[in-house]
Order: sequence, then structure tokens, then C-alpha cells
Amino acid sequence: MSRLKTILLVATWDLMKLRNQKVFVAMRLAWFTVQVLVFARAISYIVTRTVENYTGGVEYYYFYILGVYTTLLYSTSIARGYMVAEEFDDGIVEYHLSLPVKRSTLAIGRVLGGGVSTLIFTLPMMIIVYTVLRVRDPVIVAISLASALVFSAGVVSLVILLVFTIKSTDLTDIIVGAIDALLVRLSTVFYPLPVIASTGIAPYYVAATLNPISHMSDFLRILVFPEYYLVAPYGPLASILYLVGFSMGLLLLAIEFYEKKLETGGWR
Repeated sequence: MSRLKTILLVATWDLMKLRNQKVFVAMRLAWFTVQVLVFARAISYIVTRTVENYTGGVEYYYFYILGVYTTLLYSTSIARGYMVAEEFDDGIVEYHLSLPVKRSTLAIGRVLGGGVSTLIFTLPMMIIVYTVLRVRDPVIVAISLASALVFSAGVVSLVILLVFTIKSTDLTDIIVGAIDALLVRLSTVFYPLPVIASTGIAPYYVAATLNPISHMSDFLRILVFPEYYLVAPYGPLASILYLVGFSMGLLLLAIEFYEKKLETGGWR
């Protein structure tokens, strides 16, 4: 219980940062609302109706906005993990490491705090999307929130690993930005996997199939529209197992870095 309390205390460090981001959250929510209600609808009119043959009959507008929410969840998780790099410059990480707290506890607390703060930040956006989709089943909402937390924790762990490995704010910014751009575009956020397969570009299809963003977005689609399962090469169970393995594996690596590879006393 003592360790659990410590983990929760460390997690609150990231949660407290949300207090100073009320204006940013409001602006991001306003932009997301316009993106979902205006731009996404316009794009769905541009896309030919035959695309629904590749989505199991799911309207492309609904397919698209679930992908947009996933990208928001991903980019917000990236930003939460990247805050660790900024804390290195401010000397905050060194202060944390000087506390009488196990490094594994610090790692778990930071990942949990980053994941929960991401979930809270993106919760209003999920409400907008699920309102548009007319999702009223509390079980679906609960599973969506749990999967979003698991996914976010994995992405936060990934960024923390990069931060501790690179130990350079500028270089971390470049690499994280490149990974962000590549993973989003090599996923099923905008295009169904059958469409990607029809391009005949095998590396593109393989990357999309192994992409955690693809599994997260497609899991939400199957959860809300079970008929999408007809065209998805993997089922909801496979996707959730993939996401859990993705997050747990990266979390264990983050703990390893905290305990053995992170040297106190300097960022560079």
C-alpha cells in the first residue's frame, strides 16, 4: 500500500500540470470540434461511396472521426512524455531522483500520470465523437476509456525511453516529430487496411498492420461498429492483446532505464 500511495503521489505531478493548461484545452477542444463537424464531413463528401465496401459498410465519416480521435490521443501522449525532456533542462528530474523513492516507482508513477493526464485532456474530444456516433452504451464507453489509457501509457513510455536514450532536447524534438509523422501516416487512421492492401505496396501494408495506432483506431471502430470486423484482418481481442503487450513491454523498458541506465547529476 505504501508503494501504491507513492506511485499515485508521483502520478499527481503530471496531473497538476493540467491546471495551468485550461486555456490550451479549451482552444484544442474548439479546434477539434470544428475538425469533426466541418472538415471531417467535407472530406467524407469528397471520398467516393465505394470506400464503404472496404469499411464493412461503415460510413467513411464515422470511420474518419474515430481515426482523428486516435491521432489526438497519440499526439497528446507524445507531448506528455516529451515534458520529461523539458524537466531535465530545469533540473526537475534530478530532484526527483534525489528523493527517497525507488526509481521503478518513479517510472511507473510518471507513465501512469502521463497516461491519465492524456485521458483527461482528451476526454471532452471523446465525448464529442461519441455524441456524433450516438454511442450510449456505458460498457462501450468504459472499454474505450480503458483502451485509451493503455495505449497512452505505452506511447508515454516510448517517449520517456527516447528522452533518456538521446539526452538532448533538440535531437529528441526532431526524432519524436519524425516518429509522430511516420506512425500516423503509416496507419489505418485515414485509410482502411483493405485500401492499403490494394495499393500493392507490401511494406506499407505490413507497417500499417504492425502499427499500434492502427490497432487502437481499428479497435475503437470494431467496438462501436461490429460490422467493421468483417474487413479487419485482426479482431478486437488480437488488438487489445497487442496494445497491452505494447504498453507493458515499453513500461518494463522504462523501468529498466530508470533503475540502471539513467545517471544522476546531468542531462548531457
